[in-house]
Order: sequence, then C-alpha cells, then structure tokens
Amino acid sequence: MPIYLDNAATSFPKPECVYRAVDKFCRTQAVSIGRGNYQRANNASRLVSQTRTKIAGLINAPNPKNISFCYSGTDSLCTAIFGFLKPGDHVIATAAEHTSVLRPLNQLELEKKTSVSLVGLSDSNSNLADQVGRLITKDTKLVCVNHASNVTGEIAPIEEISQLCDQRNVRLLIDAAQTIGHLPIDVQSCPCDFLCAPGHKALLAPLGTGILYVADRVAEATSPFRLGGTGSTHVDENQPSTFPEKFESGNMNGPGIAGLSAALDWLNSEDAKAKAKKLDQQIQILVKGLNAIDGVTVYGPNADVLRAPVVSFSVRGIDCHTVGMMLDSQFEIECRTGLHCAPMLHKSLSTAEQGGLVRFSPGLFTTDEEVKSAIAAVQQIAKTS
Repeated sequence: MPIYLDNAATSFPKPECVYRAVDKFCRTQAVSIGRGNYQRANNASRLVSQTRTKIAGLINAPNPKNISFCYSGTDSLCTAIFGFLKPGDHVIATAAEHTSVLRPLNQLELEKKTSVSLVGLSDSNSNLADQVGRLITKDTKLVCVNHASNVTGEIAPIEEISQLCDQRNVRLLIDAAQTIGHLPIDVQSCPCDFLCAPGHKALLAPLGTGILYVADRVAEATSPFRLGGTGSTHVDENQPSTFPEKFESGNMNGPGIAGLSAALDWLNSEDAKAKAKKLDQQIQILVKGLNAIDGVTVYGPNADVLRAPVVSFSVRGIDCHTVGMMLDSQFEIECRTGLHCAPMLHKSLSTAEQGGLVRFSPGLFTTDEEVKSAIAAVQQIAKTS
C-alpha cells in the first residue's frame, strides 16, 4: 500500500464512518434536498440542518443560518469575492494566497472593477498586520488572508489583522483551507466577515463539499454567485434574500454533506483528538529529520513552531518533479510537487524558477513508521545528487 502524504490536497483515507454515511445516503436517502414534503425529503433536509449546526458550533458562528454549503473551497471563495466586491473597491491580499483567491481578484482587476494590492512578498508573517495597515485606503473594502500557507504551513496573525480591519472599518475574508479541522477557529472572538473552506481536507468529508460563513453585517451587501432553484419561494422570480438559501442554488451534495456530518462527529472523538496530537509530533519529526539531511532545504517555520501539517522542501541538484517521481516509483510515497497553486509565494521564496518544491502533508491516519520511511527515502535520494 502506498504511503499517502498529500493530505493538504485532500484527506485520505477518510474515517470508516464517513464511507458508511455516504453509502447509506446514496442507497436509502438520495432524494433532492428541500424539494419535497415526503418523509425521506424531510429527513434529508434535517440532515443538512443538523450538519449546518455542527459547522456553526465548530467555528462558533452566532447562528447556523450564517453557514452556507458550497461545492468546494474555491466555490466558497468565489461566492464571497464576486458577491461582495463592487466596482471601484480596493482589495488587499497576501502573497500566500491560493490561486482560488488570486485568480478571482485578478479577473476583477482585469475587468477594471477593483484594484488589488499584495503584501508579504518578502517579509515574514511577523509584520503582516503592519503591512496590511500601510496599504489600507479610503477605498479598501476587503482584506483576504490565507490562515495558513499550503506551501510552508506558516500561520498568519489573523487576530492582529482582524483587530486592524475592525478599527479601519474594512471587511475581512479568511481562507481556512489548511486550518479548519486542525486549528481552533472562532469567528466571534476573532471576528471575520467571510470564512471560506473546503470540507474534504482536514474536515475529512468527501470531495465536492465546501463551507461559507457570512457575517450578518455583510449579508445584505453580498450578492449570490449562483442563482436558481433553492426549493423555496417557488413563485418568486428573484433569488431569495434569506439565509442560507441565498447562496445555495441547485441541488445540494447530499452524499457529501452526509459524509461531512459523520466526519464532524468523529473529529470530536477521543481517537481523533489523540491522532491530532500525534500529527503535530509527526510534523516536528519531519522538519527535524529533513533538516538533518545534507543537501535538503526545508521551508517554513522551525520544528518547534506551530504550523499547519505541511512540510515543503527541495533537494540540491534535483528538480522537485524528479524527486516526486523517484519517491513514487522507488519508494511508493505519494506527495505533491510544483507550485502548489501559490505562485506568488513561490516567487517570494525564490523557488518559482526551479519549478517549486516537494510537499509532504501527513494526515490523521499517517503512522510514525510512514513518516520515518519518508525521511529515509529523501535521504537516499539526496545521496544521488
């Protein structure tokens, strides 16, 4: 069985309860959610409502209706970005942003609807809030911050940035793709206006699931990204303005939401908490082990600094794609290579011209033996350079 170290892309395997929940929904309950008043349709709608409540509890949202289900993290980000920004608005984003943020912002800028400023191209996250503050103008409407980099794992100082945005009356969007399920998130103690995340990474749900939190103060000002059937207000030609229907057009991913509900329950178990603690230790072991190999350069925080479970590195004299192929073909280790959909960050790390980095991202089901095998494999590859 291959060693899977690409959980930052999508978690694998999922807990058994997730597979069972998806299978059960598909076999016994796979009806259109919110489109009927018969018992199975009502049961499906109840499942969605219960899962919404679980997500609200996870991030301490004031009301489950602040949570909308999307089809991915990208879909969630696009809903917030295209729905909230208006012509003439100024946006600030960081160099750590994923292309799911950079490309929508670039599109709006190309259409001359917004202007975009990027920060953090050469400085560490330690003064990120100061950099953001220096770029805020009277036209700044939104700040986009990646909670943790999918390349280095470095965690952004969102508490400081949240406080700054609140003081300057600027709205805040947090991309929690690499943190939700790994790190505690509280949208009330650390206020943000949008929290966007996929369900299929650390939340351990199936692909095709996404989460969008929209704060009350921006709810009315945010237009729906997708319009169409919602199963409510059938006679109204206009999109519903009520939450969460406003952002949930089209048939919902019932099997995915069923899996997400089961995953959320499992993440509260003692088994999951023990695995999460072990995962933090494995990241430290990976960083220390790779740093000890001659010719290997590890990017991101030191081993003793909390990070998302992502470790990216290079091997002197061998491009990252060749290293990835060697890991796969010779050692059966599956990992990510390249720019990781974060081109601006690789530019700031001076790794873009070399094609990017190799990324190991263990998950809750990664074993200590697999981590040791990965370090040993890189050591052998480094000896050939």
